[in-house]
Amino acid sequence: MDDSMIGQIVMGVYGVLLIAGGVMGYVKSKSRVSLFAGAIAGGLCVGATWLSMDQPAEGFTIGSLVALLLTGVFINRFAKTRKFMPAGMILVMSVIVGVALMLIQQNLVNAPLE
Repeated sequence: MDDSMIGQIVMGVYGVLLIAGGVMGYVKSKSRVSLFAGAIAGGLCVGATWLSMDQPAEGFTIGSLVALLLTGVFINRFAKTRKFMPAGMILVMSVIVGVALMLIQQNLVNAPLE
């Protein structure tokens, strides 16, 4: 399994978890903002996963930008609430996914042509 495939799996799972988290936020707190934000961010990641199959550099760039954007949002939210769930969990997950996708994308850009 190469880096690109691992990145696609990570990004796809991250997207599905974001969608599921948005649904859980809606079910638990009736938060439409959570539902829409989770659906949009998760949908972007799932779409970026699909894109990365034909255009890996672009797909991983979109996925890493979504993850790093969510990192910024959830740093602020975690600072306000000091609760690990959900803010801290999404923060940690977003940092890991964002950095991993950036590293994979960088390896793709710097890979020698065959």
